[in-house]
Amino acid sequence: MKKILTFISLFFLSVPVMATCDYSDTGNGASVGLSITSKILSDTTLPAGTVLAAKSVGGQVTNTKTFSNCGINDIYAIIASPSTTLVTGVKGVLGGPVYETGIPGIGFEISEAITGTVSRPVPATLGSVSAYGLSSSPIKQISVWLIKTNEAIDTSSTGTHNISVSYRAGTVNQVNSNSTAARLLRVDITLGPFTFKETSCDITPRGGNTINLSSIEASQLKSAVQGGVTGKQKEFTLDISCPTSSIGTKYNYWFNAITENSPTKDGVLLNNISTATGGAKDVGFIIKQGNSAIKFFDFNSYVINNIQKSQSLNFTADYYKVSNSLTPGPVQAMFEIVLQEN
Repeated sequence: MKKILTFISLFFLSVPVMATCDYSDTGNGASVGLSITSKILSDTTLPAGTVLAAKSVGGQVTNTKTFSNCGINDIYAIIASPSTTLVTGVKGVLGGPVYETGIPGIGFEISEAITGTVSRPVPATLGSVSAYGLSSSPIKQISVWLIKTNEAIDTSSTGTHNISVSYRAGTVNQVNSNSTAARLLRVDITLGPFTFKETSCDITPRGGNTINLSSIEASQLKSAVQGGVTGKQKEFTLDISCPTSSIGTKYNYWFNAITENSPTKDGVLLNNISTATGGAKDVGFIIKQGNSAIKFFDFNSYVINNIQKSQSLNFTADYYKVSNSLTPGPVQAMFEIVLQEN
């Protein structure tokens, strides 16, 4: 289950000659495996677009081949095998596209291999685009999300389902033939076997989904240490309640930034109100658990090993100074917490 939290406050105050791509190495790219065997919530009241499970893989991902200087006829492609179709009308994490897994009711979303960070992955779109003008940056991990695609999940599905996603760049012939030169990364995904559950723990923000911070003066925020305590921080609590069948089991929870978060600074949500509409410039929020900033899209670090019938998680929201060029205006951001049984 998941809950969305909203923070609201007012802050005073010409074409080159055709060529083939250049690559970081002459190898056949990296290859990694990723297996998801989580317990899946099959509750029919959950809407399409609900995150059912999430997992990331690093390791050999850091050896993904990069490319640059591609010619005008070169392409960049993301290809799934077996081929899959886009789920129409359903968006995944960060608004990304969702594709069929072969299990009715369950789709998958995968992150890009040429851009994005651990803190801010970029959803991948299957298919091909021109590679002219594109270049890739080294990445540290690939993330996969399982997304509910319709009202009823086929809980009779047994065994495993395998999907291979390949990232390639080069000429059309190189890409279509899966040549060694064009291969950047291949992710072999194994789904299942799953255990389906009709109920799970629920998580509820104490006092409601909207957290309001007191106003802060521009001079006060400018003088504050970046990421430090401003004196305007607001504590909030998330209450977890579990059915008897879940007591004593292991849960993970993770944080999904619905609005934009910093790709390099942990726990920082950027202002979702544009300066064109009066929003504060270079002001955001930082979310902390204890004295440490939370890590968005970290699916492994936050664990409850022996969940109880009732327990709570405590956090703090505070203003965050992006730079000293900040200007007055309202500040707003949203994130959700996803609770996932292992």
